[in-house]
Amino acid sequence: MTFVYYIKYFFYIALNWNIRLALFSIYHEVKGERKYNINTSRLDDLEHLSVKGNNRNEAEIYQGANYYLLENVFTQLRRLNAPVNITDIGSGKGRVMVVAAHYGFTKITGVDFARALCQEAENNCRIITKQFPLAEWKVLHANAFDFKFRKDDHVLFFFNPFKEPVMKQVIKNILQSLKEYPRKIFVVYMNPQHRNLFVSAGFKEICYIKRMQFVDAVIFERNF
Repeated sequence: MTFVYYIKYFFYIALNWNIRLALFSIYHEVKGERKYNINTSRLDDLEHLSVKGNNRNEAEIYQGANYYLLENVFTQLRRLNAPVNITDIGSGKGRVMVVAAHYGFTKITGVDFARALCQEAENNCRIITKQFPLAEWKVLHANAFDFKFRKDDHVLFFFNPFKEPVMKQVIKNILQSLKEYPRKIFVVYMNPQHRNLFVSAGFKEICYIKRMQFVDAVIFERNF
């Protein structure tokens, strides 16, 4: 991403949150994009993108997960011996997918309802094939509201991708999948604005990581 876009990104965060968060975010954006050799920093307003489904207003603006927090989350998942297949709900441009490959995940799926973001994710994720030829990855153009979780979805990732109504339905979909395919799953929820919904649904919080306000994540587990 060009210098101009980083400036825009900085002011977006500074004006909507605070300068300290903006400085922290920009530093790790530049560092992370260079480290993983991808292009996922640019913000995208979903209003002008073609999406699947009619709940565009329940989604949040596209913004890549903070690299610092993301790497800490994946380090913790490795310590927990989590399975090596991960599904990113609201995968955007594929940042989580690429970083996941660097932390040993070998079956990686992204799900997003914006076709243009899916295409960008596919472009970014081609680097996975070059660096990790044994890893399998795919991007699904689908709406999380009616997404049917599969029996091999063991690690689910969310970076505050949508508002409460959609999150409630997604949790119902997860529970239905656990009923159909009993198993243990891990749920990563970064910037967990609706954390209470998972707790109320019987998910157990096993890890909480926080660097500062708005840079935090919860890891849940759930058995059925």
